[in-house]
Amino acid sequence: MKQLFSSKLWIAFVILAIFISGQLLGAFAIKHYFIQSKIEELQPPLTLIGEEVADGDKITRTDDFLVKAFDVHGKEIDVYNDETIPQSSADAEVNKKLAAYLPKINSGKMAIEIQPVPGYSARAIIIGQPLVQNNKVTGGIYLLKEACAYQAALNGFYLVFFVTLAIGTIIVLAFLTVFVKEKNQLEQMRKDYVANISHELKTPLASIKALTETWSDHVVTDPEKIDQYYSIILRESARLEELIADLLELSRLQHKKMAFDKPVVDTKEVIEQVAEPFAILADDMELEFHITERAKNLPETYSNKDRIVQVLTILLDNAFKFTPVQGNVTIDAKTTGRKAEIIVSDNGPGISKELLPHIFGRFTKEDLSHTSTGSGLGLSIAFEIMEQLGEKISVESKGDSGTTFTITLKRA
Repeated sequence: MKQLFSSKLWIAFVILAIFISGQLLGAFAIKHYFIQSKIEELQPPLTLIGEEVADGDKITRTDDFLVKAFDVHGKEIDVYNDETIPQSSADAEVNKKLAAYLPKINSGKMAIEIQPVPGYSARAIIIGQPLVQNNKVTGGIYLLKEACAYQAALNGFYLVFFVTLAIGTIIVLAFLTVFVKEKNQLEQMRKDYVANISHELKTPLASIKALTETWSDHVVTDPEKIDQYYSIILRESARLEELIADLLELSRLQHKKMAFDKPVVDTKEVIEQVAEPFAILADDMELEFHITERAKNLPETYSNKDRIVQVLTILLDNAFKFTPVQGNVTIDAKTTGRKAEIIVSDNGPGISKELLPHIFGRFTKEDLSHTSTGSGLGLSIAFEIMEQLGEKISVESKGDSGTTFTITLKRA
């Protein structure tokens, strides 16, 4: 819980840092663009006005902008040709603000800034440049213009940014919730996997150990009984070997993407090859095993013959294992567009709704008591093979009327 909290706190700090950085960068970009555009717009008229003021001429007052000039000592120069207007407290504040730029301007440099200015409803753009007379800086002249467009652009940016941030935060939090949920599920799957593999390995090992201990104590001397012990040990060893082989196969498939060759395959031949041993087994198990005409006449496909044989063998093995005596197992097929489908179905007890979504997981068995033979890894292996072949495997079951597995293959 502490680790999860720390993780969420860390993500919150990242979101906050992104928000602050984005806001600062966005505001800086807008300000830079606005200043550049205003330099191009306002500097030429300011230069002309500066030349007039430097020559002692005066200009006509306009509502578009305000012009102020100062000598090198900071004393205001009257630039307008109308009657003198008494200086207000706002003018005094403006003069004080402009005086801060005088050292820079007196050194012959230009000053430009966007600042809150008394008497303006929005921020104002301030452009200042030296007054030059006879190649000598005699003071500074400023042009002030209300920056309504800049304020509107900035407000629009903040609105868009906040909305985007809010949506992004919701998405990140939703992703985080799903991530934490999936992480917990994966952790639970890992625990279940360890528990299942421990159980699967323990059972045959326990049988082998018990039999060999009894045998080593010379408790059993009857040759027939000894032969029976041999048979059980051999069977349990084979079961253990099968489990380890399946584990290695599944691990190899899941952790190393294998480049399977996919030449043209005679799909009918594949089905015949897989079905042959099961046809013999069906008689022994008193099952009806049927291959439809559609399956016998499937077109050629692009696939890996050995791997498809492996997958179909797994599916048929499961179907035979869970179908009761006098039951039916069928291999059917159909073609849809550029795909061919092989369908393996049975009329056994089916798969419960609870288990169906996890049927391709490791050690998934309908027989929860683990009394059935097999490692419980077959369907996981089949799923990984079809994934790496770029094909699909799916399952349908109503829980009480059999099960149908379908694999897809690309038609040649």
